[in-house]
Amino acid sequence: MHTLSARNYLTTPWKNGGGTTRQILISPPDATLDNFDYRISMASVASDGPFSQFAGVDRQLLLLDGQGLLLQRGDGSHSLLDRDSQPLAFAGEEPIHSQLQDGAVTDFNIMTRRERFRQQVESFQLCGQHQLQSRDDVLLVVLAAGNALTIQREDGRRCTLQTQDALLLETGTNLTICSTEQARIIVVRLNRHGPA
Repeated sequence: MHTLSARNYLTTPWKNGGGTTRQILISPPDATLDNFDYRISMASVASDGPFSQFAGVDRQLLLLDGQGLLLQRGDGSHSLLDRDSQPLAFAGEEPIHSQLQDGAVTDFNIMTRRERFRQQVESFQLCGQHQLQSRDDVLLVVLAAGNALTIQREDGRRCTLQTQDALLLETGTNLTICSTEQARIIVVRLNRHGPA
């Protein structure tokens, strides 16, 4: 049970040099953008432009803040992300061009090396208590918006997250998460692929 503080997130440049990202978690810890197993981050997008491409990587994207981001996809279709959108899944090698709808946005990005990990992401609003069960290899709980979130394990240990902080678990357990006011929670589950 490890708390990741938003004030300690590393800021790194985009792979294509078009902006910067606040890195929440990367594995292995010394990995680069070319050899990570998984990477979770938040990016500030202030201008239109192409996405960086990541061959062999699965991605999901959520909008945390801002009015909207229109994604022009490689197959000619369009996907509009706003703060109420469900996570958008796509392949890292897919050519995508983003267009801001009304000013800068902040997005939440999950990337996993396709042959090593699979990912599951959910986002929900919470005011009160929520039970969360995990038997996952990696579980990340992020307070995406809101002032404070209390998380208690089934063994009684607890922690409190502030805005954009995260809780990292690498062993399965049951959690009770509680917020006394409206909060937005993102839960990321990562699991290794078994032997072929």
